[in-house]
Amino acid sequence: MTKKVKVSFMIVVWSIVAIQIFINYRQNMNQTVTAFSVVDDSVSEEIIKGYGYFETMQLGDVSRKKMLENLAGKLGITDGYTFSSGEGDGFTKTILTKESKKATTVLQIVSLYDEPDISGVPEQYIAVEITTSAGSKQAVELYNKVKRIYADMGLESQVSLEIDADRRGNYVETQGQGIFEDIFKAVKARKVDDIMSNGICTVYGYTRSEENYLTLNGKKVNIQIVLTYDEDKDTTYIKIGMPIVNSSY
Repeated sequence: MTKKVKVSFMIVVWSIVAIQIFINYRQNMNQTVTAFSVVDDSVSEEIIKGYGYFETMQLGDVSRKKMLENLAGKLGITDGYTFSSGEGDGFTKTILTKESKKATTVLQIVSLYDEPDISGVPEQYIAVEITTSAGSKQAVELYNKVKRIYADMGLESQVSLEIDADRRGNYVETQGQGIFEDIFKAVKARKVDDIMSNGICTVYGYTRSEENYLTLNGKKVNIQIVLTYDEDKDTTYIKIGMPIVNSSY
């Protein structure tokens, strides 16, 4: 299959809106929504990130933009977006950005080269980042939609969902009890490990209702809760990640 045919094929595939929703998917989504609703009244932000390998090939500017436009269309974005580009040692990228009242969506095609001078045939990666304040239900729906889009494209990917929230009181000194227990119960998760370090409490769990997972000390992990306490504000800041928290803490 030539490069032109391959790109054209992917563009056609992305333009087909035919995603079947199975009963078990709906059940798993409802469990996840229930879990995050434990802190829904204090959620400040939800972040969905995805990263997947596409192909080793050359892509022109027109093809890059068309691919990003079709990816945006799968997410319901049809207008009001902007394009930009960037480059550095060994990489170039084309970026589509859409800002709305409740969400900022950034889609990228990133080309990674073996040489710093950007020569040769690059590996192409497709990245998605959506930052929203629409609530846990909409965030979980977006998280599952991004996973399905990567699957529809036939790409191996890593997709994560992170929710930032806060709650009055010190939950670090109790190692998250009263928070992680309710969340784990909602998604039928078991605790895998907990770590206390430098005033930060981290709890790891695993649930069969979420297919993505990482391995920690030989054990499967696909939900992580990080708690930090601000004594001046008497507030515990909460990060909940599936399968893991990706931002700094």
